[in-house]
Amino acid sequence: MGMEKFYKTVRKQFGVDKPQLKKELKKEVTEELRQEFMEEISYIEAQMKEYEQFVAEVNHMLAKKRKERIQNDKKEQQIKMDKFDDNMEPLKNKLRELEKSMEERLEKQKAIS
Repeated sequence: MGMEKFYKTVRKQFGVDKPQLKKELKKEVTEELRQEFMEEISYIEAQMKEYEQFVAEVNHMLAKKRKERIQNDKKEQQIKMDKFDDNMEPLKNKLRELEKSMEERLEKQKAIS
């Protein structure tokens, strides 16, 4: 209780307004955090864009495969999974690279912390 009274007296003596002090402190902390995490944010944004592109490619490929399957079903043929897997390999490689990049980044971040 004694410290509260002391700080209240100091604020009163120097004319420091508590809401103003909070506002200034919040602004300072926000700016410091923004600078500190700007690199992380840009990296995450880049990874998200790459991931979105990857998802779009997968969706496109799946739509194409569905269309082919419908056409082949009309001809009473079935698509074999090994052909499908061969077409998926480049996309799987991209996903592995993305996962590896994210893991390396996470390890680097843990080492910094």
